[in-house]
Amino acid sequence: MQEMDGILCDLDGTLVDSEKYHLEAWNILVARVGFHPDAKWNLDCIGLPDVRTAEKACRLFPGFRQIANPLAAKDEIFRDLIIRAGVDLLFPGVEERLGRLAAAGLRLAVGTNSIRRNTLTSLEAAGLRRFFQEIVTLDSVANGKPAPDIYLAAAHRLGLAPENCVVLEDSPAGVVSGKAAGCLVFGVMNTWTADRLSGADRFFADTVGALDWIWSEKTRRGGDP
Repeated sequence: MQEMDGILCDLDGTLVDSEKYHLEAWNILVARVGFHPDAKWNLDCIGLPDVRTAEKACRLFPGFRQIANPLAAKDEIFRDLIIRAGVDLLFPGVEERLGRLAAAGLRLAVGTNSIRRNTLTSLEAAGLRRFFQEIVTLDSVANGKPAPDIYLAAAHRLGLAPENCVVLEDSPAGVVSGKAAGCLVFGVMNTWTADRLSGADRFFADTVGALDWIWSEKTRRGGDP
């Protein structure tokens, strides 16, 4: 087993229970042009850059192209939903585990297909910002997930080799991204089942399970991490 000196965490659906707010924000925006689709219309866009969802909305809903700057409009709706949700964004136990790992000296970074403003809003609303030395967002790299850019940048900013970092991911695109970067990838099944996260090195029922495994493994190898 390779070293695990850094943890690179996806955000939406991995650290915070926010995927549903992304979906809700898109549905609110689509409703502005008179459509009220099945809430599952954009499930296949989870984990991908928002531009992919906007492209799908343009194909499915006549009139969507009339919305001026739909990405900015969706993000404004999303941030309002997130601020109102606050600590309800937290997956139970994640805050405690992150605190323990950070206090033990592991390097932690966020790597996300969200833009920076949305990312900071989510982390601050959930009270998690303080645990992360670095935050890499979609608007700071050339290519979003499933390309490896985000996780390569996160490892570089932490001063670590990608092969010595473990990625926590809940989406198929994120798993592909982490593997392409050369990281160890843990698939957490908060959103998708293991068959949709194929390619991950290990699978966990949730983020807490993955963080507990990292703690136990680091402890087993050499005392306190």
